[in-house]
Amino acid sequence: MSNRDEREWWPRLKAREIINVLKISQPSELSIEDIAWNQGALVMEGGLQGCDARLVYTPGGGPARLRIREQLSPPGKRRFAIAHELGHLKLAHNPGQPSECAEKEFLAWYKDQSDKEAEANVFAAELIMPESLFAPRATGTTPSFEIIESLASEFRTTLTATAIRYVQLCGQKCAIVCSTNGRVAWSWPSPEFHYWIKRGWELRANSYAIDFFYKGPDAVEMRATQEVPRSYWIEGESMQDSIREQSRALSSYGSVITLLWIFT
Repeated sequence: MSNRDEREWWPRLKAREIINVLKISQPSELSIEDIAWNQGALVMEGGLQGCDARLVYTPGGGPARLRIREQLSPPGKRRFAIAHELGHLKLAHNPGQPSECAEKEFLAWYKDQSDKEAEANVFAAELIMPESLFAPRATGTTPSFEIIESLASEFRTTLTATAIRYVQLCGQKCAIVCSTNGRVAWSWPSPEFHYWIKRGWELRANSYAIDFFYKGPDAVEMRATQEVPRSYWIEGESMQDSIREQSRALSSYGSVITLLWIFT
């Protein structure tokens, strides 16, 4: 078991317990507001400033109050925010203290960024994209953002969260990379992807992801998968070996996410 698996098993287990108890068998049954209420949290909308979601609960003090910013969109972000706050509740993070989260917390997938926020994200991903439902739809597919976007539509989830879930469960040698200001902010490899993508790595001028920062979102938004040398993304790799690259813009974050796939 990898270090990442060791630190994620508990949030995943807690989310799976909920799925099993509620006997959820289809993505259409994943009504996050109903799940939250069943688990002791009342979802309310509005009344927030400076954050997207807030959880207030006192152990033994009745239902938790889970408030979401009014008209938080897209719907996938709203669902993820609710699931994230429910994660704080079910994982007993800071009992009795309010939890306020926004975009930064929803993108904290590494424990060195924030242990509790990363745990809440792992919980949320397992809750709204259960492995029992997601894996059969991902395993054996050819990695592409088209399949990821299709899964995001079916599970009503964000592109980033769906992409991470996809590489976790598809069984291919692939990885998701998020880049900001022309540098790698974080990456998430599949278990089969035995390469290290360095955080802070400056995107190569001939990579396709770099176009977002110089030419704008339209330069990467609908581009098909391209082959580039592995050395563009993986330090120490040969220029002769290829990797497939496809990107999508995260314009509201000033970032781009890239799907990498080693196909040989």
